[in-house]
Amino acid sequence: MCGIFGYVGKQNASKVLIHWLEKLEYRGYDSAWFVVWNTSWLQLVKSVGKVSYLTAKSENTLVADETFSYWIAHTRWATHGWVTENNCHPHYSENEKIYLVHNGIIENYKELKDSLVAKWYKFYSETDSEVVAKLIEDSWEWNLLKTVEKVLPTLEWAYAFLFISKENPDEIIGVKYWSPLVFWYSNDKKDLYFSSDTQALAWVVENIIFLDDWELVHIKSSDYTIKSEWKLVSKSAEKIDVASLKAEKWDFKHFMLKEIFEQPKVLNDVFRWRIDFENLKLNKAGSFEELDKFEFDKVVFVACGTSYHAWWLGTYWLQDLAGMDSSVEVASEYEYKNIRVEAKTLYVFISQSGETADSIEPLKYLKSKWAHTFWIVNVVGSTISRLTDSWMFTRAGTEVWVASTKAFTAQICTILILALYFWEKNWNLWRQKYRQIIQELQKIPGIIDELLKESEEIRKVAQEIKDYKQFFFLWRHLELAVAYESSLKFKEISYLNSQALPSWELKHGSLALVDKDFPSVIFMPSDFLYEKNLSSIQEVKARNGKILAVSNKKIDSATWNVIIPETIEETYPFITAIAGQLIAYHTADLLWRDIDKPRNLAKSVTVK
Repeated sequence: MCGIFGYVGKQNASKVLIHWLEKLEYRGYDSAWFVVWNTSWLQLVKSVGKVSYLTAKSENTLVADETFSYWIAHTRWATHGWVTENNCHPHYSENEKIYLVHNGIIENYKELKDSLVAKWYKFYSETDSEVVAKLIEDSWEWNLLKTVEKVLPTLEWAYAFLFISKENPDEIIGVKYWSPLVFWYSNDKKDLYFSSDTQALAWVVENIIFLDDWELVHIKSSDYTIKSEWKLVSKSAEKIDVASLKAEKWDFKHFMLKEIFEQPKVLNDVFRWRIDFENLKLNKAGSFEELDKFEFDKVVFVACGTSYHAWWLGTYWLQDLAGMDSSVEVASEYEYKNIRVEAKTLYVFISQSGETADSIEPLKYLKSKWAHTFWIVNVVGSTISRLTDSWMFTRAGTEVWVASTKAFTAQICTILILALYFWEKNWNLWRQKYRQIIQELQKIPGIIDELLKESEEIRKVAQEIKDYKQFFFLWRHLELAVAYESSLKFKEISYLNSQALPSWELKHGSLALVDKDFPSVIFMPSDFLYEKNLSSIQEVKARNGKILAVSNKKIDSATWNVIIPETIEETYPFITAIAGQLIAYHTADLLWRDIDKPRNLAKSVTVK
């Protein structure tokens, strides 16, 4: 979850370091810090809060024309210990000669800490990371590389570390296991970089070396070596899509609003080279060619959070359209099941970042059992993308801040294309419907543009509901994923409590909560369940409850209406989902919430 950054070179720290930390801030913004040094002295700056809070401290600490050869920096999302300067990175040894930054969780830190306390070591923080700094000191062999290689096997579970030492002032070590870390250097090797991901480096490089588990980079005197499981290896750089990783807010008030308005373009990018709209069929190149080699009778979707909601919709599409057995598993629990790997089952993983720790662990298990794996992911070169057998990129572009919008829409579009592929392969249903869906998909970006023009009208509705504290988000059939995702968006940026549940489930207990202060949002396009949703509205109204209806028709019995453009039943989730995003955004904005950086959250979940 945290963002770490390292640099070796001659650039001016006071001018560029804050810039790089800002590019990693979406990974955590509880606190930030950096340490810069040259061969003679070291300077440490810490601050609780966002990177902007660090700026004033750094200006008071660093001289404008001062040059430091080595930097390591960190933005924190707290896992061990409250948000205090003592718990901020960098963490250091008792003799203050070893400094480190860490992204991940050391699960056996308590055991290691107890052994160090028994040797009279004292601890200033509550973190697992400080334990590693003290462990390096306790195991010191007068050589940073040897000591790090000695200590790493004692650490259990996940880490990406950067280490420096006053004893070896011209060295820096980066190492990765489970948590992401990338590395790059300039052509003349005068500038060398580490980062938690490619986004921070997109502003300075076009090629990246992606580190795999158990790999270590040792920089000494502006030269480097790479080791894999303690053996020297050579790795090639991979080109990254620099343009897609550079994100600016332009004239929008928040990144979230900008990303909502980018969704018509995102869908056109998803369609490109995959759908032949002229002939109303899929283009069978790339990922589909790999899938054609196998016969599958079941699809298991594995994901977390927003991606999990997208897969729920995928199960409906696979079952209703392709006639295939399908199920969805929440990744954080899937690894604890007694998983029976089937030869004709395709295991599909979906992740926006491609670094979701809860998804990576069951993926590695399935790979060890020779399962057929497929991924749908947004970030090229991410861990999940390098582990699976075949793939489809969502092409959503960089999603900068926490609340996912365009990534979700790109995911459900990619999933629908996958469902259409299996439908075409099996031809379980009538072909006219297949062609109708493809024809309608071509119209969806324009239909979304129509909805986005109503953003200010939706804001008026948000003004009416913003003072309520609790909400139901109700759904039937294909609107399942939309209700759950809209409820998640609503709570994570407005801090108002919301719960998604099927409309027909109200009468099985939850209706007891409905009163004049507990409104419900219902997603009810005019599909075959429209009349049943009208009955659900009457159930709520009979208990003095209020209803916000999201529909292509004006619902006279609703308290408030958000009117959406018309489409066909199978593609309504594209429209209702964006309506839900706008309801959440405007409600949160009217409540003066920090929309792009909601409290307690971070964008990329790289710890369990």
